[in-house]
Amino acid sequence: MVFESLPLRDLMALQPGAVDFWMVAPATNALPRMPDFVFGPLPDRFSDIYFRYSHLWAIGVYRARGIDLLGGYTMMRDGAFLCCPDANIHPAHQADFVMKFGDLARPRQRLFIPGQAVILAGPGYDVYGHWLSDFLPKLYVLHAAGVDLFGMKVLLPNDVPRFGLAWLELLGIPSENLIRYDPIGQVPWVEELLVPTTLHNGVRMAPVLRQSADLLKRMIARPVDGPLPPTASRRVFLSRGQAPANRMFRDRQRVEEQAERAGMSVVHPQNMPLAEQVRLFQNVSLVIGEYGSALHNTMFSPPGTIVCALRGSLRHPGFIQSGMGHALDQPTGYVFGRNESDEMNSDFTVPEEAFAECLDLIANIGVVDTFPMPV
Repeated sequence: MVFESLPLRDLMALQPGAVDFWMVAPATNALPRMPDFVFGPLPDRFSDIYFRYSHLWAIGVYRARGIDLLGGYTMMRDGAFLCCPDANIHPAHQADFVMKFGDLARPRQRLFIPGQAVILAGPGYDVYGHWLSDFLPKLYVLHAAGVDLFGMKVLLPNDVPRFGLAWLELLGIPSENLIRYDPIGQVPWVEELLVPTTLHNGVRMAPVLRQSADLLKRMIARPVDGPLPPTASRRVFLSRGQAPANRMFRDRQRVEEQAERAGMSVVHPQNMPLAEQVRLFQNVSLVIGEYGSALHNTMFSPPGTIVCALRGSLRHPGFIQSGMGHALDQPTGYVFGRNESDEMNSDFTVPEEAFAECLDLIANIGVVDTFPMPV
């Protein structure tokens, strides 16, 4: 069965008055910048994967009226499904949820929400990295559109992980402004639903990420004042060794030992309070780690921070770290390895000599005007 869902931007033309759009930044088409450095075997079809993402939708906030909300992001109006690809809410995401939701006609409790309320979290709201790359930057989009961040109502399914709530708390969003609901057993009806768009397309990141990062830093400036942890240095290796991982890095122990010999601090961010993580990343000059959620914390790092991701050869987990680095003036590159199969989350390895060459270059670089490319 084909799942049909009408984009909000199309509904504007079909039903004037049903939805409008506050634009913060126009749509753009541009080639993604290449990674600043690459070591290891370049994946097959890398160019197809990387350069096809040239288009960025206009950035702004949709304002849709009379919306039923199923789950965290499946919208309906007058019995029709509505999607928002420019907010990374695609029909495929909604189709998966509708299968889980069950019979649409089954009676469910309806929550009537007058006035405005915001969809902040979207697909992947159970993944830490999506909060950093997708959801928290939307706060700037709302702010730029004139929305009061500390007065707005935020719709959140009650299965949002604790770290999502902790981020909102750290940013000063009042807990009483959060509307929690059962995504399966309840259906909020929202008089005016605000849907902020994302800032990226999977590779390219909008330049306004810098303003977004600055806003987030200001919102959390007071709680993170203080010295760095005594065991930390400005050059850190982010370990996933103590974190739940869906991709197994078979060379983790060997690579971490190499990093330590190069004078880097091996840290486990998931064991640190959020405020301490922010404080750490605000003071780094070099960050290396397996490609994953923790690496996106470099959104809080200063310009000039060198960022290196270790990853396999498959398309997943994408290249948004490059987009973040380019928007924030953080030289960003990769050490590529090989996945053991074509399965999305298959184990991967990284050649020892490739990581050694990478360390030899970037671990000995200070603050420079231009970043040297390896010959």
